[in-house]
Amino acid sequence: GLLPCNRSLTVLKDTRALPARLGFRHAHIPHWSLRDQVFLCPGILRGVYQSEHLFESDHQSGAWCKDPLQASDKIYYMPWTPYRTDTLTEYSSKEDFIAGRPTTTYKLPHRVDGTGFVVYDGALFFNKERTRNIVKFDLRTRIKSGEAIIANANYHDTSPYRWGGKSDIDLAVDENGLWVIYATEQNNGRIVVSQLNPYTLRIEGSWDTSYDKRSASNAFMICGVLYVVKTVYEDDDNEGTGNKIDYMYNTDKSKEMTVNIPFPNSYQYIAAVDYNPRDNLLYVWNNYHVVKYSLDFGNNGKCN
Repeated sequence: GLLPCNRSLTVLKDTRALPARLGFRHAHIPHWSLRDQVFLCPGILRGVYQSEHLFESDHQSGAWCKDPLQASDKIYYMPWTPYRTDTLTEYSSKEDFIAGRPTTTYKLPHRVDGTGFVVYDGALFFNKERTRNIVKFDLRTRIKSGEAIIANANYHDTSPYRWGGKSDIDLAVDENGLWVIYATEQNNGRIVVSQLNPYTLRIEGSWDTSYDKRSASNAFMICGVLYVVKTVYEDDDNEGTGNKIDYMYNTDKSKEMTVNIPFPNSYQYIAAVDYNPRDNLLYVWNNYHVVKYSLDFGNNGKCN
């Protein structure tokens, strides 16, 4: 029967020739291999809760993630230091991650701006320092396998998130694939979201939003919907902003909406928020603290 709440079915195939998004009409189920990923859209976001505290890092800012297209427990970790970030660390399990026992480290061909990196289908994607370029680095061969200019994207602290950190260009992964969240002068410094083909590095669609990027703390994608986070930072003069997701933009419908979903902020320095479509969790870095947030999706038929 129909999926609840008009959920869409996205099939991510392990082959380069297929389009990034496949619907039911492409789904010849008997021919799927074991490596095919099927991510169901969980519905519209209703609540966010801090669910797990892993450890306190020695870096105030950074990011961490998994590769949603791989079923392994591997964790990828990149603390961020201005002008000195050039290494990705891999851990084979959460236990090794907490204990500080890396499996391997990857020396990158360029330094990294910001905390916007992701790992997707065996490759690291990151913003090359002092450029509007995304670099693709193959983790298996340890070589750079591509570089793309994100046209007109502001970079290197022109349009960072509120905390700074050269966080102008933020990559995101969701059920529909790979995305870039950034700002342009053409859109008056407001957030633009583009879908990026992970194999050709071509932009397959772009959407201009009305949300000023410098006033956002972070943002992430779920099922083609951009969610923008606004939080208090420890050195704020007033705490009037509160801690919440206060905006969403649906790329399927080119429709924006203001929302008010409380967002946990125990440590008052959000530096990274990354959604994983495999486990439906947020991977967060908050003022040295490496934490996971769980999400609540309402399926009462009111899908936006």
